[in-house]
Amino acid sequence: MEELKNISCGIKSLDELLGGFRSPSTMLIAGTAGVGKTIMALQMLSEAARNGESTLYIPITTEKEHKLRMYHSTLDFFDDSFRVHPINRQLSEKDPLTTLIDIGNVIDSAKPDRLVIDPVTPLGFGFVEQERRRFFYTLDSMLQERDMLTLLVGELVREELHRSVISHLSDGIIYLSRADKGARADHYLEFVKMRGIDPGKRPEITSCKYLYDITSKGFTVYPHLKPENDFRLDDSRVEAGIPGLDCMLGGGMIRYSSTLVAGKPGTGKKIFGLQFISQGLQNSEPALVVTFDDSPHQLLMDARRMGWDLLPYIDTGQLRFICTNPGSIYPAEHALRIKKDIEAAGATRVFFDGINNLEISIPDHLKLRGYLHSLTSYLKSKNITSLFTTDTESCDCPGDERIDFAYIMDSVVILHSSNANSRMYMCITKSRGTKHKNAVREYSITEEGIKLRTDTLLG
Repeated sequence: MEELKNISCGIKSLDELLGGFRSPSTMLIAGTAGVGKTIMALQMLSEAARNGESTLYIPITTEKEHKLRMYHSTLDFFDDSFRVHPINRQLSEKDPLTTLIDIGNVIDSAKPDRLVIDPVTPLGFGFVEQERRRFFYTLDSMLQERDMLTLLVGELVREELHRSVISHLSDGIIYLSRADKGARADHYLEFVKMRGIDPGKRPEITSCKYLYDITSKGFTVYPHLKPENDFRLDDSRVEAGIPGLDCMLGGGMIRYSSTLVAGKPGTGKKIFGLQFISQGLQNSEPALVVTFDDSPHQLLMDARRMGWDLLPYIDTGQLRFICTNPGSIYPAEHALRIKKDIEAAGATRVFFDGINNLEISIPDHLKLRGYLHSLTSYLKSKNITSLFTTDTESCDCPGDERIDFAYIMDSVVILHSSNANSRMYMCITKSRGTKHKNAVREYSITEEGIKLRTDTLLG
């Protein structure tokens, strides 16, 4: 009995999600106009050609072959070594049987390992539905006789998938869609059907939507950020970097913990984070700083004013920055970049400044909650100590601030600026997994960073 071969999709991020395609099989890439179906198929075909596969592209089109190649040559990944056999779209609609014979002849001639028909949906257009179904059964039988991977590109909306005979004859269905959000459009990929993959992966893969991006460099799918498998937590302590705070936390931050530092603007949240990072670097703990408001140069200058020279750590690769405009990021892409930079630096500390800025790129509260939960879970699985900051509105008493997403974090530190006496106070309102002091302490921002008073004001 012959077995299915596991082969590369031709797109790295898809291979990471699926583990490759199975061959022989028939895959349907479906969606409406402008979502990137052809680019996806051409990238798969180009990569296969570079890897030595025999490849055939059958476009159902009104364009001439040389004009098609001119368009496709603008794509950085395009490899023009695969065979192209255009079929006139008008002819395919009027005389589908002749088209079927033509497809069979060119397949017999080229003997491809990988075939793309783009798009397949106009074929048999002139038939009534019953005859059209018979036409596609015949086409499917012809394709099944060949030992190859067939990629069919279909011009279909989501509601048409379950009614389409092409869907029933396909071993896998990848559906591409577009969602307009104000001035930005998000693109989503769904695995509607996927035969032959690991049964343990199927429920996860077919129940999710994945963001993807299309550029001249190709098609990129962004996998969801997930905790590492079979991880063990290290519950040792690390220094926060702020004298007196470690005592309030019962001996320091737990190594895998996430801490949210909340306060209104001007209370020193950014300095708090830089102090946390500086302490880690001094203790040989590589770090990543994620921010939206400042450039690395600005943050380096802010740190230098406090006496922390962080530039040498950038030169050695121990410190990395991710600075982005929150209005232009894909959340899944942002999370993937964080993951890659953590792995590249071997980071054990992360400072994420201004999670409230994420509301610009993730206006849906539930999706923002999911993003932060995925991120903190991943960092915990890597035993990374993380510190997040967020803005709060003014209130009369420290600890009474309303703080979004505090429930996601292991610890919450409040920075409070008093309107009554212009003094600043710090308190810990949550510290999961360890006892903490409920005291309210006065602090000041000095030329050497944040310093706490040694005496307890309240608590």
